[in-house]
Amino acid sequence: MPETMQAVVFHAPWEMKLERLPKPEPAPGEVLVKMKAVGICGSDVHGFTGESGRRAPGMVMGHEAAGEVVALGDGVRSPEIGDPVTIYNIIAHSPPDPDEGDPSFLNKKMIGVNLAKRGGMAEFLAVPAENAISLPPGIPPEIGLLAEPLAVVTRGWRRLEKLGVRPSRLAIVGAGTIGLAAVLMARARDLSRTVVLDTVAEKADRAAEFGVGAVHVASGDPGREAGEVESRLVGKPEVVIDAVGTRESFSLCLALVEAGGTLLLIGNLAREVSLPLQDAVSNEVCLVGTYGFDRSDFAAAVRVLPEIKSELSTFIEGRCRLSETPRVMTSLARGESQALKTVIVFKD
Repeated sequence: MPETMQAVVFHAPWEMKLERLPKPEPAPGEVLVKMKAVGICGSDVHGFTGESGRRAPGMVMGHEAAGEVVALGDGVRSPEIGDPVTIYNIIAHSPPDPDEGDPSFLNKKMIGVNLAKRGGMAEFLAVPAENAISLPPGIPPEIGLLAEPLAVVTRGWRRLEKLGVRPSRLAIVGAGTIGLAAVLMARARDLSRTVVLDTVAEKADRAAEFGVGAVHVASGDPGREAGEVESRLVGKPEVVIDAVGTRESFSLCLALVEAGGTLLLIGNLAREVSLPLQDAVSNEVCLVGTYGFDRSDFAAAVRVLPEIKSELSTFIEGRCRLSETPRVMTSLARGESQALKTVIVFKD
């Protein structure tokens, strides 16, 4: 009888189940990774509720993943069996075929996002060997999986640098995982004049613990927040990062940025936002969208993990077993849990 494994399968908005699936075998050029830790991303939660539309029924989610190589396909020399690895989850820059995933969005194949049963919320995952990137010594799996959100921010900074944008004053809207990752990457660039804004005071305060200014967005008046940010930075921010991606966060970003400045748009929860075109044009605001990353961005994020290991460890506020994932996902979606990052941990 073929070997099986446990996995959490998404069936419909608000419906996930723990099921038995065939245990994958590594194809030539692939490795089989036994999962050790998998992060529950905000995009997973929004896919679970159906809010984003970016998850398909019948799939296994989980794109922030780390584990241990336990088998090699033909032709693989590296990584080796026993190596701890984190998963670079883009396996092709083309949409999946309908029989392997959901081709209706993203012109790439992404593990845990649009690739049917190939996701991290399972006991085992087969990936191309080049997608299993060895972790630096001393980096545990639950820190290793955070290379994924760090790579998102690394990509954003590379987009700005390619355009010649090198700010001295920065504002970040949103103090979730991406927002705080942006704080750490800004600090690595010696950007001392940085302010983070969030509608949850506790989240804004967390950003302050990383040595940046924090503003609690409470009034619903973007002008007030803009004035406070300008005062703290001694000038309007030249770059504003939207790490949320809602109508409200986008409007706030436009109110914050200086004339001639740049909005780096990472969060993309809302499908549409309102753009006051005359304001954007007359103030010569540049909008830069960034989504995902490539292997070089991911590898760069992995290399920086040892330098910010202690800060990253504070991201993880919740842990659960694979069997508990449907319940925990529901709790996160209902707002009953405010954990910055919840990690699924696996038994040895």
